[in-house]
Amino acid sequence: MRSVRKRWTICTISILLIFYKTKEIARTEEHQEAQPSGDGDSSLSRSMVNNSDKINQKSGSSVFQHSVERWKINSSLVLEIRKNILRFLDAERDISVVKSSFKPGDVIHYVLDRRRTLNISQDLHSLLPEVSPMKNRRFKMCAVVGNSGILLDSGCGKEIDSHEFVIRCNLAPVVEFAADVGTKSDFITMNPSVVQRAFGGFRNESDREKFVHRLSMLNDSVLWIPAFMVKGGEKHVEWVNALILKNKLKVRTAYPSLRLIHAVRGSLPSLCILLSS
Repeated sequence: MRSVRKRWTICTISILLIFYKTKEIARTEEHQEAQPSGDGDSSLSRSMVNNSDKINQKSGSSVFQHSVERWKINSSLVLEIRKNILRFLDAERDISVVKSSFKPGDVIHYVLDRRRTLNISQDLHSLLPEVSPMKNRRFKMCAVVGNSGILLDSGCGKEIDSHEFVIRCNLAPVVEFAADVGTKSDFITMNPSVVQRAFGGFRNESDREKFVHRLSMLNDSVLWIPAFMVKGGEKHVEWVNALILKNKLKVRTAYPSLRLIHAVRGSLPSLCILLSS
């Protein structure tokens, strides 16, 4: 259980860091020359106030409607945090290894289990992107949507879909809850364990069809699979890759770079301080 939590922590921080670089970039670049003023520099918690205790949903209104107006971006602090993150993170490069990184048959060590190795299969190599899926891509407004159920009955679907780039976690179902979570999906994470937990380990044709149907709804979205973290999920990754190729699904696969995971793993204490400061 502890190792699973550790893996989820690393994956979550990786995603947040990658897209922190792109979020609101146009707005912050306009303030690069601005000087700190008054209380705006005091702390992130004071300059970006959510006042969640005052969010009382009203009929027909979004659960976020009242809180958004109370947020104030401290551009100077945002730029400082971004500068610190960029010391070890390159969002464009680290979001995925590319075809030129490996060739079929190459042997690599798992990041969190260095004694174990993984052979790069032909299927895996064929699904590696030619270039980073985030190459030259920047967005003014992104949405990160979890799958805890907190959005049920929120009516936030349209608001979420209005964002330029929508990130979702672990292939959470959306069609059934479109009014609350929206349907737009640009980047979707998929831990290999999802195959076992949500799709029965592909034990029968029904499970496989359910999975293929879920992926077919993603169209040209990026499916982000942390395949190189720890031994145990490689068979699930191979099953997923085989189904994508067999069914000629349009989803674009991406696999986080080894450098990214090493960087995040080695910086967890400082990142926790950075993200909570």
